[in-house]
Order: sequence, then C-alpha cells, then structure tokens
Amino acid sequence: MGYPWKNLSPKDGFLVKQQALLSDIDQKILTFLYQPLIGTAAYSLYMTLWTEIEEEAYWSEGVLHSELLALLNIGIPELYQARIKLEAIGLLKTYLQTDPTKLIIYELQAPQTSDVFFKDDLLSLLLLERVGERKFKKLRNRFIIESIDKKKFQEVTKSFLDVFQFDTELLKREKELLKEPVSYIGKTSSSNPKIDSKTFDLKFFYAGLNQQYINRSSITKEIEEAVLVLHTLYGLDELALQQFVLNASDIETGQIDEKKMKKLAYDDYHNKNQQNISLKDVVEKDIQVDSNQQQMRENELTQRGLTKEDIAVIEVSEQISPVDFMNSIKDQKGGFVTKHEEWTLEEIVKKANLPTSVINILIHYILVVRNNPTLDQKLAYKIANDWAQEKVVAPEEAIHKVKKMYLENSEKRQQQENRSKTYAQNRNKGSYGKQTTIRKETLPDWAKAENNQTEETPMSEEEKQSFMERLKRIQNFGKEGE
Repeated sequence: MGYPWKNLSPKDGFLVKQQALLSDIDQKILTFLYQPLIGTAAYSLYMTLWTEIEEEAYWSEGVLHSELLALLNIGIPELYQARIKLEAIGLLKTYLQTDPTKLIIYELQAPQTSDVFFKDDLLSLLLLERVGERKFKKLRNRFIIESIDKKKFQEVTKSFLDVFQFDTELLKREKELLKEPVSYIGKTSSSNPKIDSKTFDLKFFYAGLNQQYINRSSITKEIEEAVLVLHTLYGLDELALQQFVLNASDIETGQIDEKKMKKLAYDDYHNKNQQNISLKDVVEKDIQVDSNQQQMRENELTQRGLTKEDIAVIEVSEQISPVDFMNSIKDQKGGFVTKHEEWTLEEIVKKANLPTSVINILIHYILVVRNNPTLDQKLAYKIANDWAQEKVVAPEEAIHKVKKMYLENSEKRQQQENRSKTYAQNRNKGSYGKQTTIRKETLPDWAKAENNQTEETPMSEEEKQSFMERLKRIQNFGKEGE
C-alpha cells in the first residue's frame, strides 16, 4: 500500500507565506471555532507555521521539516494528517517544487469571520455536532455584538466629499500607475470547505419536489448547498431530504425556511442516534494500518533474533535515502560528506542493484559499527559486491551479514593474538641463553589492506545509548518514546 506521507522527508525544506495579516480576533476564531473541528494537532501546526513568520514580515526563512516535527513532537504521518485537515477546512494552501530542489510552500489562509462561519452550513453544523447545542450557543454568543437601535438614534456621519476635495484631472493622469498589477498584503477572501455532490442525485431530488407544491425557483443556491451538507453529514438520501424540504416550506408561498429544515434534520438524526456524528479523515485509517504493519514487522524481526538496536537501524534504513542517511550520520558525528564518498555511494547505487535499505545498512556498518571517519571505498565496494552476489534484498539479511563479518573478524583477531603470544614466548625461551632468529614474513598487499582496517569493538552501554539518540534524530519518525 502506498502512503502519501512517504513522499515527505524530515530533510525537506519549506517556506511559510502569510497571505493575509492575521489578527487577535483571527486567533480567537481559530481557537474557539476551528479547533474543535480540526483537532489539537492541526491547530498547533497552523499556529506554529504562523509563528515562523517574523512580525511585519510576510515570508518565513527556510526551515526543515525535522525542526517542525521536533517542535510539534509528532511524526511524519501525523504531520501530513494535520496538514490536509487545514487544507480541507480552508486554512492552508500547499505548493510543491521538485526542480531543481524539493521545496514546499505553506500559504496560510485567514479563517472566516465569525458571521460567515455561523452562516456557513457545513462549518456551523460541524461545530454543533462537535460541541453540542449548549456549548454551540455559548460560543456563538461570544461573537455576537449588540446592534445600534437606529430608531432611537439618527446617523450624522459625514461622507467623503463632505470633508475632502481632490483634483479629478490628477486622478486621470495617475490612472495608469494605479493599474499596475501588484499583490498587496491584507484581508483576502477566505476559502470554505467544499462539498462534492457526486453521491447525491439532484435531478431525482428536484423531480420529486416538482410533484409537490414546491417551485424550482424556491430552491435557492443556499438551500441547495444546505441540502448537500445535510446529505453529507447525516447520510440522508434524496427522498428523506425531499420530506424535510416539504416540512420546512410555507404552503401558501412555497418558500423554504432553511433554518427550520436544518433543525428538522438535526433533531431527526439525534432522535435515532444517541451520539453525535464522528468525522474521520481518510488518513486516519491508513495511519492505523501502517502502525499495525510496523508493529507486526517489529514482532517478526524480534522473533528472528534481532535486538531493539537492530530493529531501530532497520526502520531508519527503510525510511531515508542513502544520501540523506549518510549525511545524517556525518552530521551527528560532526563531520561532512566528501565528494569521493558521494562518488563511491553513487557507483554502489548504480551498479550493485541493492535496495536502498540494504545500502543504508552498509553505510551504517562502515561509519557507525566500525566507526570509520569516511566511507572507505575498497571496503564499501567489497561488501556491496558480496551482498549483490549473495542476493541480499532485505535490511535484516544485511544485519545478519554484518554480524557474521563481525564474528569472523573477532575470530581472526583472537587467532592473531594467540600467535603473537606464542611468538613472544618462543622468543624469550632461547637455547642456552641464545636468541632464536625468527624469519619475518611479508604480507601481500590484499592482506595488508585487510589487516589495516579499523578493528571492530563492541559498543559499551554508554555508546549504545548515544547511538540510539542519534538514530532518533536521524529518523524523525514517530512520537517521542515510541
């Protein structure tokens, strides 16, 4: 199964654009009206993106997604889920650039004003379902302002021309300047969430109403949108909504009371159902499935004798490209990737035909397990050739290969140490106090190269802990503590 968030990496950069100047009242509307609809993660994402833009600025500086994940303390799937909720509700627009480098722009959209929010069928009904009738009325009252009783007061406001005079000829001369196509910061029209009418047969709906006393002209655009919202939220079909329209209509005039129609649908649903409707976005199920698959894989790897450290390395190796993987390790070690290392890695990727996860295990073995400062070309080519010929296609197979190499090298070191001890003992014995002449063998070049490789030593508990912390920073996947 393909998950859309797999295309998003912690190493991807992004910019934030502020399309409209956001105010304190916008923040209140976001907090009290939008947050119940989108949840705390999406709300936190919006507010965090907002704070990335400095005061009196309209663009943020470049930021990596890894920093955003650390601030929000969530993983890539949860970030993607929060993002699309903001997009769906009309609070965010996302733009992607892939060439020459990958870059994402998040354009913040201003929330609807309170009066537009409560007049919008979908937003107001969603809020009503989320918080209940009592809380809904309390929230609405928070944004209600008493109007002036114009019967008791007379307006004495002066018009523009009562106060100012200007040269109309000057205005004509400057007309071209005023027409220059530029984009100004300020309040722009906010986006409403859209309802798809594909699952509702409007022709059948209207045909049924035509047989009654309802005129087609009575179904305004606002009424039609309300009907589609009720169909989407409560699962009402064409026949049921025809009846609600009839019950909310005036027999004499044929006019439809939209407020009454929505109230009838709301009451009917809750008379049949004891709980409010629950909204589940399309990603929620996929995230759960992905999480279950990951847990099953961890259990499988554990049964195959792999340790928690091994599994953590495997999980990272499956999430990040070899280039990003090597760069991440070098960053954590305080080093840098050389051009020679880039060429070496490029050759392995092109010629070895190994999965990226297996190549990452190779990189990890040389740079972390052996603690080499650079990706040794000869050693990398030798291992890549061996694994390609042995048809190593999974990172767990590569881990077992690494452990086998470690054991073989340990045995060689032990044999060498034993020979050294024997040699020293024989040299010290001598015959009648005379020293024995020992012939010194010259090792061939390939043996020298093998012998000069950095010795592998088991990691201490402190080193293991430090390594696991580095892995978490490299991975940036999943919540803290997972």
